[in-house]
Amino acid sequence: MTSASPNPQGWTPLGHLGKPTGHLMARTDQPHAQALPLRWSHEVQRTMERNSTGAYPGEGCGFLLGLDSPDERRIHVALEIDNSAGEDQLRRFRMTPKDFLQAQRLAAKEGLEVLGIFHSHPDHRATPSTHDLNGALPHLSYVILAVDGSSDIPEVVETRSWQLDDQRVFSEECIQDLK
Repeated sequence: MTSASPNPQGWTPLGHLGKPTGHLMARTDQPHAQALPLRWSHEVQRTMERNSTGAYPGEGCGFLLGLDSPDERRIHVALEIDNSAGEDQLRRFRMTPKDFLQAQRLAAKEGLEVLGIFHSHPDHRATPSTHDLNGALPHLSYVILAVDGSSDIPEVVETRSWQLDDQRVFSEECIQDLK
């Protein structure tokens, strides 16, 4: 992969990570006003990263199971799911109704709730795409991991979380210190 110089749109690639994805009206870089800060363990982070880099050059995906408290949204489990987008998984992720049911059953068994979804963006920034917006449900956390594959070993270079509001606009959630 070669590195290009900045283009007229003003992005500087890191691999392809500077390339904008999605519709700019689909998100705001302002923090989500009502979203609780997200917290998760290093184990949850490692699971999301392993899934994301392991799926490269495709998109990895899974569910986030945890609990909301008055002051935070705590993720206890990152449940890995096989991307069922078929040949399109190089630029999309798809979860089946059976995957959702599996996540809901595991969450109930563990006394948790399905609080969100994680997925990777191979060689793109960790910002929601138009496809992400079209499939999103309000009030879930959407954690996106940017995977840079420009070296021999793909690596996660950015992790961000987004929440959709009732007006169908993504706002960024705060990820607090990982414990």
